[in-house]
Amino acid sequence: MKKHHFAIAFFFLFQTHFLKAQEAVKIDFTVALEKLMNNQTDSLSLAILDDVPAKQFNQEGWEFFNLRENKELQNGRLSMDRFRPIVKEDVIEVREDLVVVLLHERNQRKLRLLSLKLNGDPIESFLLHDLYGYLYEKNFRAYSLQEPYRYDQDRKVFEFYQLIYGYERIPNLENPTQDPIYLQSFHQLKINNQGLFELVLSEDTGDIMFSRKKNIPSIHEVAFHELSILCVSNKSNPENTLWPEEYMTHGDMDSHDSIVIPLAYGAKWDNRFFFIQPRENHQILQVSQRHENIMMFPGDGTSCELRHWKRYQSPWRNLHCEENFFMTSSYNPEDLQRFPAYLPEEILVAFRAACGDENIAPFYHEDIAVPNLEHPRIVPDRIIIEIEYVGPEGAGKKHLIFELANSC
Repeated sequence: MKKHHFAIAFFFLFQTHFLKAQEAVKIDFTVALEKLMNNQTDSLSLAILDDVPAKQFNQEGWEFFNLRENKELQNGRLSMDRFRPIVKEDVIEVREDLVVVLLHERNQRKLRLLSLKLNGDPIESFLLHDLYGYLYEKNFRAYSLQEPYRYDQDRKVFEFYQLIYGYERIPNLENPTQDPIYLQSFHQLKINNQGLFELVLSEDTGDIMFSRKKNIPSIHEVAFHELSILCVSNKSNPENTLWPEEYMTHGDMDSHDSIVIPLAYGAKWDNRFFFIQPRENHQILQVSQRHENIMMFPGDGTSCELRHWKRYQSPWRNLHCEENFFMTSSYNPEDLQRFPAYLPEEILVAFRAACGDENIAPFYHEDIAVPNLEHPRIVPDRIIIEIEYVGPEGAGKKHLIFELANSC
């Protein structure tokens, strides 16, 4: 009987010490959080806190994401020792009775939100950012490729996209992208007064990656007798359109070897998708690209270009057209500065012919900068796409020429 009473007394003594220890932990957490916010300490470990339940939502397309997360949970809960200590920047919000912090998993890119009481009791956690997949299908929970999430300070909401997309080596006109989107939705997450997570907005989005805009495709065609070249733009982003016309051709019945398209300043011509539609009984053999550089003399609001003098012509670059699809290639800065050698007297003659008397410049230097022989610039002038084909009348070549606009 004495042993029995001794065991009971020891049990209550242990419980008392355990509860006091727990209370000390909570008090220590509150003090430690205050020190962290007052820059009295660099970081705060949360490993001493209890396990926290993981919040999941049963949204469309989240099934596999949730299943993957469940593999890391124990009875739907997370151990706090798997996260790095938090720093001041990880504290998102401090309220009267709770705090919201950002958790970084050790050796992983995942980000979680955690709500907890000021005494250290965890309330809920939510997986805010993660990505996984392989070459032909990827799953993202993020705001963009660069931003894991976005926090709206005014509305106190976290914004992110849930995205599943794949990879196609060769796009087509019906789906002109190498990264087709299978599912994408936009969400806003909020923490209520009890510290629980709520989705206050969930909406399906269009097929523009990490964008709420709808993709309204517009096909732009350049037509030759033997073939057509097509480029797809998005009507929601007209600034990305290479040329505004939906159909371009020569206005007569004769066959022509080239069509020239002047591009607006800053138009993105490189790494653009193009599709070829050969006429009946015609076949595409090869698509190549080259660029041409010229010399210009910039001024203040005007410029002088030596278009009819020397110009650098790069070697042809094979664009590896497959299934009548090709993508234009970009150039490094060194390529865009190449120019043929010349003599001083040659450039003087060319300058006078195109820009006027070189001695006029000093009279205007005090008021306005005019093209000056002493300040030449080498700039890209044209991008030439060459399409080699074969048809009933034999082999031939067609050229699509982009004339680039350069600043003054």
